[in-house]
Amino acid sequence: MNKRIEVINMIIVNSPLMRKQIRELLVNIDEPSYTFKKEEGIKLYFETNIDDDEQAAAIAKKAIKESSFGSALMFKVNTQEYI
Repeated sequence: MNKRIEVINMIIVNSPLMRKQIRELLVNIDEPSYTFKKEEGIKLYFETNIDDDEQAAAIAKKAIKESSFGSALMFKVNTQEYI
């Protein structure tokens, strides 16, 4: 019996400020698409349709930096949680 395993690529944006603006910015990107999943403290979790999660994180980071609020914002984009 072959079971198909679906891989879900996720990025995590850590930001103490402007979380609502970051969420709106990323979900409005057409390609790759980002789907907001949950918020825990300063962490925003997004699923993405791109296969390379490192590339998805780099695109999200660039979009945030280039936004009107991103240049003065301290944030980090990860592809996995660090304990």
